[in-house]
Amino acid sequence: MTVTESTASRGIELLGVTKSFGSNHVLTDVTAHLPADRIYGLLGANGVGKTTLMSLITNHAFRSSGSILVDGDDPDENAAVRERMCFVREDQKYNDAFSVKDILRVAPAFYPSWASETADRLTERFRLPLTTKSKRLSRGQRSALAIVVTLASRAAYTFLDEPYLGLDASARTIFYEELVAEYAAHPRTVLLSTHLIDEAAPLLEEVLILDQGRIVLQTDIDEASRGSFVVRGRESDVLDFVGGRALLTQRRLGGLLSVTVRGELNNEEHRRADELRLSVEPTSLQEFVAALGIHALDQSAPQNQTEKAP
Repeated sequence: MTVTESTASRGIELLGVTKSFGSNHVLTDVTAHLPADRIYGLLGANGVGKTTLMSLITNHAFRSSGSILVDGDDPDENAAVRERMCFVREDQKYNDAFSVKDILRVAPAFYPSWASETADRLTERFRLPLTTKSKRLSRGQRSALAIVVTLASRAAYTFLDEPYLGLDASARTIFYEELVAEYAAHPRTVLLSTHLIDEAAPLLEEVLILDQGRIVLQTDIDEASRGSFVVRGRESDVLDFVGGRALLTQRRLGGLLSVTVRGELNNEEHRRADELRLSVEPTSLQEFVAALGIHALDQSAPQNQTEKAP
């Protein structure tokens, strides 16, 4: 089956995707739909399966079970689908004899929509040394080269795995500017894995949060940014205030308690917090993602441990 005009905008569909290495279950029953032409953030701690999931979608690795469709077609042994995707891994290996110039010279053979003008502009902005062999590039230069290839590919499905590693703040700003410019001029589906969540948040339209090999949340960026808040004060007052709400984390210091709470507060609840002299603060998206991870760890811990989040 090949990509047809009727399926060209369906996006990515994942159904019950599982990946195991022996007894190690990296991904378990991952199900999601990613409509085309949006920028997605794939978030979560190290080791939760972000790189593995991108590798499965792009057919760089084989799933243990489940279904993956890109524009309605399975990417497995499907050249028409694979040529619409670009995934340069964080640890991408190149031929040691190839210089940066050599890599950019052969790249168009793999990406039919390759934009030489974009590659040239980015190479200059990142000050990449064209004659330097790939094995002699610094960590930051390898990241910059990966960004050049992925953006210049203009692939309908672009995957960026921790693309900023080794880049300083100025270089990361160049990356963000160029990603936005390329996306605006040539819309595509972008899946971005990052730990610099708050820094990248303005780029994102939707987030998928992975934890322990499962998608624990998929939502638009505004909803995710309002996903939790922190309440601090006397323990009895805090517990009375939060009632039956879902708590992600709890921290005690003497008679004081700080809790991260899932959800939002209405005006009446804000007034009640003021009456109880409680401190209520919004969490950043990065703090929310971290709290979800801590909550999952607490939930899986032995029941006799202390300070578990309910």
